[in-house]
Amino acid sequence: MISDGLLVAVEGIDRSGKTTLVAALTAALTAAGIDAVARSEPSRGPIGAFFRSITVDTSLPATAAALLSAADRHEQQSALHMQLTRHRVVLSDRYYLSGLAYHLAEGIDPAFYRSLNEGIRRPDLYLHLAVAPAIAANRGEPLQGRWEQPTFTATLPAAYERCIALLSESEAARFIDIDAAQPSAHVLGAAIAAVEALAVERNPTP
Repeated sequence: MISDGLLVAVEGIDRSGKTTLVAALTAALTAAGIDAVARSEPSRGPIGAFFRSITVDTSLPATAAALLSAADRHEQQSALHMQLTRHRVVLSDRYYLSGLAYHLAEGIDPAFYRSLNEGIRRPDLYLHLAVAPAIAANRGEPLQGRWEQPTFTATLPAAYERCIALLSESEAARFIDIDAAQPSAHVLGAAIAAVEALAVERNPTP
């Protein structure tokens, strides 16, 4: 039996399907007998709530946004660690990779943002939902936040690609790219396979 649960980060641009996948994946894993729980970023805690409230403010300096993002993650670490001791799998709707990619796209040096996140629990598995910004933008009404402008979202695929390469060099986590333009059932199937494979690898049955 594993003493510390698996942290699975579901990452991707807005409207890539992260929230939908986390909900479906939590239900599917639970039905399969794998104890799973969901969380999200920005959090519902004091810093996360404040961060959510100002993300529509395009005048907020990029450095301030990066600091708040990292502060929220640090503030939630104790709650995250508690979840990991109680559950076999913790699914995070956004986590470190998305923060790194979005702030890189705003001009923040990845080395600086990584330094702000020293000491946080690193994921065991990253599920990156890859979808073209133009496809994601058509999933619902137009958004008006600082990170939803077309000129900005167009830069995100390259930012994610660069950040995945950076993290792959320094972290032991597994990175799985999933085509999020395909039907949701296919996305869920790929995610279930990835999580179950890692769970079995970390906790093989006799």
